[in-house]
Amino acid sequence: MFYSEFDRIVERLSNNPVWETYSRTFTPHKFAVEVKDEKAYIALSVLGHDATDIEINCYEDKIEVKAKKESKEGETPFQQLTADINERITLGKDLDGRNAKAEIKNGILTLIVERKEESKPKKLTLKVG
Repeated sequence: MFYSEFDRIVERLSNNPVWETYSRTFTPHKFAVEVKDEKAYIALSVLGHDATDIEINCYEDKIEVKAKKESKEGETPFQQLTADINERITLGKDLDGRNAKAEIKNGILTLIVERKEESKPKKLTLKVG
């Protein structure tokens, strides 16, 4: 990271080494899961990737998401920060990844996975008498 004379002055004034802030690595959560009714919603950041470059493989018990960023000449520093994605999400035994649906909005990939038919609760009607 760029370390300027201004950073050295701020460091001396605040007694807080500025270079430490540049050397830390931030690792965000890989994905978020929310379960509502009969569906599971899995959200994953794909910011900086084109929808056509994202590969999603759905299996019964897992979902794989892959995206590779090709470096191009003249990219901005922000575009160079875009990382490759290689995620394997293991599903619970009552979810079926083969029927998953996907949508992208504002750099967030949302996977919608429904429960297996046999794991849905079955209602019984009781006869009295």
